[in-house]
Formats: sequence, structure tokens, C-alpha cells
Amino acid sequence: MSRRSFFFALLSLTLLVSVGVAGFILLEEKSFLNALWMTVASITGVGFGDMVPHTVPGKIIDMVLMVAGLGLFTYVLGTLVVGLVEGRLGNLWGRKKMKQAINNLQDHIVLCGAGRVGREVLTQLKYDGSPFVVIERDPAFLEMLQAEGVLHIAGDATEDRVLLEAGANRARAVITTLPEDAGNLLITIACRDFNPSARIIARANRPEGIPRLKRAGADCVISPAAIAGNRMALAALKPASVALVQTLIEKPGVSLELEEMLVCAGAPMDGEELRHSRLKEDYDTQLLAIVRGEETLVNPKGTEVFRPGDLLIVFGPAEKISQLEPKVCQAGEAEK
Repeated sequence: MSRRSFFFALLSLTLLVSVGVAGFILLEEKSFLNALWMTVASITGVGFGDMVPHTVPGKIIDMVLMVAGLGLFTYVLGTLVVGLVEGRLGNLWGRKKMKQAINNLQDHIVLCGAGRVGREVLTQLKYDGSPFVVIERDPAFLEMLQAEGVLHIAGDATEDRVLLEAGANRARAVITTLPEDAGNLLITIACRDFNPSARIIARANRPEGIPRLKRAGADCVISPAAIAGNRMALAALKPASVALVQTLIEKPGVSLELEEMLVCAGAPMDGEELRHSRLKEDYDTQLLAIVRGEETLVNPKGTEVFRPGDLLIVFGPAEKISQLEPKVCQAGEAEK
């Protein structure tokens, strides 16, 4: 049973009761309470007792209520009982609240697919605390998302309607991890059309899919197979380096983070040289690179001057990076 069918039946029953009450009041000259009693008695089939319709129009209304009302009443009552037993009403309310929460999101991330690769993305998004919505159609994965309280949409991510329902048109990023390149390609094209400013990260399962996805508008294309093969080779050739990266980046409980920070005009770091910034001394943070327009300065020199719009890629303890943020941007924004 669909929610629309249930509410349509409930609305029809309410309308029928209203017509019955009004008819008995006008034609039989009954009080509101007696008219309501006669209407409910007719619909439920229990009989009137000492009150019966005396006019021909009143008897016609009574027969209509008996025929139409009994069926509607049985349908609504049965649906309510089944819904309460199976928890469907609770699910309907839960889906409504989830839909409202998704509609209120802005600058969030849309994750298309919660399968093998998507699950890893989801775990990282949850750890980072970024607002996101998952689109999935597999019932098993949907049950898992429901149990974990993850905002999700049940549907096919290649459909425009589903993408818009997840807020792809107002998202800051879209990640598509479907196992088929064709599906990822359709999602990339649609999202680039809906939201030209969104960053789109797409999964490519075959080598020839990488250039196609980039031509379709993907900002970044990831091939899990290529990355896995490269990492396995590195694990054999440089085991200590790979183990260090795993410990710093992946191991739970390690509070080291790789973060991107944008230098704002008027911030304390604006116009400051790297050697005078005391990133290492005061914040225990290492500057790995500066992204300046199309140029990327890896391991910048100490004489490098920070400019507004510079994207700093830093690595360090999470709490220290939080303390560094006001120096990079927030203070400058406050002055504006």
C-alpha cells in the first residue's frame, strides 16, 4: 500500500462522514451529535437502535453510507492495524523527517552508491563530520543506512529526479561510485548540468572510462583497481613508507589530519612569509604545498609569501589545525 492511497482513502472517508452528518442535520433535523451517531452507525454497520431516518432523502443517504462508507472504513482501519503491527507508520514518519532534513541541507556532499567502494567513502565522510546524503537502491544497503541513521534516498542515482531529491543542484560535491562506468557517466553529465560549480568525483572501473568521465565534466576520476595495484606494488617495494602512511592516515585514534585551508584577505597570514609563520613551532603543522591558481608549489621555500586565495595543504594534529584556522582565514573574514 502506498502512502498516497492511504491518505486518499482517509480523506474520502472524512468527506463521506461530513456529507452524512450534514445530510442528517438538514433532512432529518437531527442535532450534530445524533447526526454523527447515525452516520458512524451506518458506516460501521452496527445499526441505529432507537434512531432511524424517516424521510426518503435521509434513507438514500443512509444507503450510500452503508455501501460506500463500510468499504472505506474497513480499508482505512485495516491499513492502520497493519501499519501499526509492521511499523509502517513509523517508517512513513521517519522518511518524512529525513526528507525534511535533506531539503534543509546546503553545500553538502551527495554520495551515489553505498556498495564496496561507496562504503569506504561513507565511513570517511562520517569520520570527517561533513553533511552528506547517500543515494542507494539495494534494499540490503538501505536497511544498513537506516539502522545507522544516515540520510539517504532510495532510488536510482542515474535518474534526474532522484539526484534533485538528494539536493545535487545545491551540493558542493558529488561522489559517484557505481560499479558501472555508464552509470557514473550519466550522473556526471546530469550533475554538471544541475550544478556547474559542484566538484564531481567519479569512479572509473575501466581505463577507457577515465578520459570519458573527464570530458563529461568530472573534476577528479578515481580508478580503484589502479590505486590498489599501485599500493600493493609500493607495499612490496617500500613497506616502511606504506606502513607509515597507513598509521598516520587510516588508523583510528590517530589525530593527525591532512587539511586544505584557504588564505583570506586581511587574515594574519596574508602577506606573511612562510619562515615567519611559525607553523611548525606554534602549531606543530607541516606545510606540504601551496596551490595558487593553476600552479602547485610543493615543499615551498621559507621566503614564499602567502597571498589571498592561496590553498594551503597542511598536515598535523587535528587540534592544532583547528587553532591555525583563525590565522589563515577566519580572522580575515571577521574584519570584512
